Amino acid sequence: MYKSTAKMKSTKHYLLFYFLVCSIWTSAQLSIQFNGINQYFFSVKEAANVAIVNSGPNSIEIKLYGQIFNEKNEKVVDFVSNSFIVSTGANIITPLNPGLSEINYSNQVISEIEAKTGVFPSGAYRICVWTSCVDPDCGGLGKTIGVVESPPCVMIQVENPTPLLLSYPNDQSEIDENRPIYTWIPPAPLSGLQGLNYRMRLVEMYSGQTKADALLMNRPLIELDGHSVPMFSHPPDIDALDTGKWYAWQVEASVGDLFVGKSEQWKFKLKQDTIKEKKQRDEMSYVEIKGQSGASIFYAVRYLKLKHVVRLEQGNIHFQIKNNKGENISISNQSFQIQPGDNRLAIDLSSELKFKDGEEYSLTGTLLNGELFVIRFIYLSPKTSNE
Repeated sequence: MYKSTAKMKSTKHYLLFYFLVCSIWTSAQLSIQFNGINQYFFSVKEAANVAIVNSGPNSIEIKLYGQIFNEKNEKVVDFVSNSFIVSTGANIITPLNPGLSEINYSNQVISEIEAKTGVFPSGAYRICVWTSCVDPDCGGLGKTIGVVESPPCVMIQVENPTPLLLSYPNDQSEIDENRPIYTWIPPAPLSGLQGLNYRMRLVEMYSGQTKADALLMNRPLIELDGHSVPMFSHPPDIDALDTGKWYAWQVEASVGDLFVGKSEQWKFKLKQDTIKEKKQRDEMSYVEIKGQSGASIFYAVRYLKLKHVVRLEQGNIHFQIKNNKGENISISNQSFQIQPGDNRLAIDLSSELKFKDGEEYSLTGTLLNGELFVIRFIYLSPKTSNE
């Protein structure tokens, strides 16, 4: 008798739960589908890009609620829309209409990036949304009328409009310098963001290895972390590159602890040195410093000749010279006076007695507009050039 009574109570509880759930399901009259989300210019507002179908006979006033999670399933942000009316049938909701009334970030780095760039950083995100009536009883229709049966979620892969791009040394290239200046292009639109920093990795490739294998398994020759500018000179305390060997490199970008982008993997090698086989004239053409990035190498026969053409600007361009070990070479004149027009400067390297015949040097400076320039050159004495 006791078992029978317990069984009847259990059955009643089950039936009560069943009818309650069915009541909720049958009274819910809204369903949500995501419209096309712009994954190249994604912001919180873009998450409210949905179509809501009202299958009931009455229009109701609701709000849209949502959450966004990162690829680690950590909540990034909560948001709530302004109130709006959903009529019977399909209702298209856009990022601008009705707009959002509340945005609460759980990840402050993403908050700062979106505030400064207008978009989320690259990465995988999950968006979930649901609805609720503005009036707790939905105007007397019942509090479950304004809810969806199952809040929909969607996975998106946000991509920055311009990825992180390597610049020099080029992929599959053979370069002349054994201590190159590595350069890359920041991911847009994050290039001007404060706190953007880079991690660069350079490894030697062994026989039979792919670039991916080498970068994953080999001990790095350079492993730069927390670097704030998109260029890096081969350090003086690290061995120079060896002729004929292949090297692989890659750069990652982050803001604080937040990863925002990774470049492709490139490889290059140092070509065989043939400078002693070349005949050099006693004159060298003037090198236009505007736009020089260090990708080319010049021969300086006694003089290093620079030119810079401007229309209205004037001032002094200051520069410094380093040897192939990255050590500063101090010379008597380290500035270039600029006036409107065609400006020329010939630096007599032979009079400095600090430059070694056949060795590579780099001259770096900043133009009047703040643009960085790099000129690589090999010094040749007049005697060598006429041999």
